[in-house]
Amino acid sequence: MNFDQVNQRYGTYSMKWDGAQNVYQNPDVIPMWIADMDFQSPQPVIDAIKKQAATGIYGYTTEPNMTAIPQIIATWLQQQNHWTINPDNLGYSAGVVNGLGLAIRALTQKGDAIITQTPLYGHFKIAVENSKRQLISNPLIKKDGTYSFDWDNLEKQISDNQVKMAILCNPHNPTGRVWTSEELKRFAQICQQHQVIILSDDIHSDLILPGNTYQPLAKIYPEYQDHIITFKSPSKTFNLAGLQFAYYYTTNPDYQKQMQSAAAYASNPDFPTAFALPALTAAYQDSQDWLHELLAYLADNLQWLTEEIETQTPAQVTRSQATYLSWIDVSYLRCSEDELLTALDAGGIGVQTNREFGLDEQVGLFIRLNFATPRELLETGVIRLIKVLQQLEKD
Repeated sequence: MNFDQVNQRYGTYSMKWDGAQNVYQNPDVIPMWIADMDFQSPQPVIDAIKKQAATGIYGYTTEPNMTAIPQIIATWLQQQNHWTINPDNLGYSAGVVNGLGLAIRALTQKGDAIITQTPLYGHFKIAVENSKRQLISNPLIKKDGTYSFDWDNLEKQISDNQVKMAILCNPHNPTGRVWTSEELKRFAQICQQHQVIILSDDIHSDLILPGNTYQPLAKIYPEYQDHIITFKSPSKTFNLAGLQFAYYYTTNPDYQKQMQSAAAYASNPDFPTAFALPALTAAYQDSQDWLHELLAYLADNLQWLTEEIETQTPAQVTRSQATYLSWIDVSYLRCSEDELLTALDAGGIGVQTNREFGLDEQVGLFIRLNFATPRELLETGVIRLIKVLQQLEKD
């Protein structure tokens, strides 16, 4: 796979590129905001979609559990994570956020408190608040360029607010932390002590950068697995977000029934698109070599941008262990978040900052930059970013 190939994405109904014109003022902006990749999907996936398209019929798709999909997923989790699951315990949704929202509505009541860590993936906040639940924040601790849990505050917040559910992001978006087995066990033990249901968003779990190891929480802490729901998808890994397909796993049959009932009550079931199941099959069965090459390319991109930014500005790039999202601390700047966003937009670089991740300016200024793009585009974007930061430092 030639990851250096620059692909024209304007005019392809891309939210990241075409949608950027509705977010940024500069028509020349390089969009490095939304978490999808500027690389083509693996060739086996492209071939599978072409074959499906050639049928010329795009009617309703069968439910995944009526196909070989559950076993294909189980085999993938065994190969990738050495995690043995029962395929009968899988559930499906149009996306991980859809699944999280479904679990929130099915397993908690209006007004219940749900806790997560900040900085957070912005759609956690939307999913909780749109369901009329109360979002409780447990800020992560930043030290020596990485992030860790604030255990004392986590337990205090759970106790003080009578928290019913916790959302874990593993690996963490936007910081790129891959939680260790010890951290995951301690998190689960605290939740177990207070009978808190855990939703674990593991959508980035196949994007573990070389030298790091991911573990599913339900695998390493089976003592509480009946109160853990793990959410995954091939969408981030193989650049398939537009196909709208995700899955979740729980060993608790009551959770499954309640989520299925909530889905049926709310709307039609989340049937996958006509292209999602062939794409998943090709991704999980025939695209591992592509994934290995991708991870090496991403690691090189991250190393390059870190060296460029940190040698030319006082900014600190978080030592990401996973994902293709760089979390950059620019708290040394003496400007507001709005001023930072305006300058970045004018400089032609489309990124996201504090407010998208549940942070106010009192904790500092931060930028999330998507580096899953060909090196040529990455270099142009990072050069623009550095120029903006250098000018802001002078002002």
